[in-house]
Amino acid sequence: MKIMKRLLPLYIIMVYCITAFTGCSGTSYEGKDLVDRAKKIHTEQDAAHITVSDRTTYEVLQEITYRFEGDVMQYMYIGRDIETGREYYEFNSGNELDTWQTGDYGWNAVARGSEGYYNYSRAKRHYFADGDLLLNDYSSAVKSAEIRNEAGGLKRVCLQYDDSRIAQYEQMSGVTEYREQYEFDPVFHDGQCINMLVTYQKDGREYSYEIDIEYCDPEEPIKRVGLPAVSGEITENAQ
Repeated sequence: MKIMKRLLPLYIIMVYCITAFTGCSGTSYEGKDLVDRAKKIHTEQDAAHITVSDRTTYEVLQEITYRFEGDVMQYMYIGRDIETGREYYEFNSGNELDTWQTGDYGWNAVARGSEGYYNYSRAKRHYFADGDLLLNDYSSAVKSAEIRNEAGGLKRVCLQYDDSRIAQYEQMSGVTEYREQYEFDPVFHDGQCINMLVTYQKDGREYSYEIDIEYCDPEEPIKRVGLPAVSGEITENAQ
């Protein structure tokens, strides 16, 4: 989804985190075993529905439903830029890639094997279907960590990162007060991460994002959703 960076500038910091933190595992911290297990479980799942929300506006920025049929990933993805009102839809059946963005009059279809077609597999994973979605690999920058046991067996791992260590990464320049919180339900979900929060400050503004993960029946087919009604003003000005 190369278009995502253009449509979702506020969420790009989390995409940078996935790139910057991967392979940087080092210092251990309290709860790291829970997070590492959750990353492994997530990578091994066959189907899920995931939403990414802006907790300051309560708007859903990204959502995806996917499943693996054999080695091929089928998915329906929607991305939204709340500031501009633009949206991007992407549906991949495993044989055809259908895309739409604000300003288009209908789906743009590309058949498997044609120029412009791409898909994902278990070996070539979409980042939403990869454990790196949970980010925690930059463990050497963790300043403090705490496991909180809640009612019903629910667990939370709360991490605060060191500003100076985060600043060593170009993508994180200017970011302070970077925190992550992982929520697990070990009773019903065998250690799966079902919710993650990311908060930080940058340029005098606070950002807060939430990832909700619901694991689904892999036998349930992925359906292409209907296109939204597009206002004339946005359509006329879209390039």
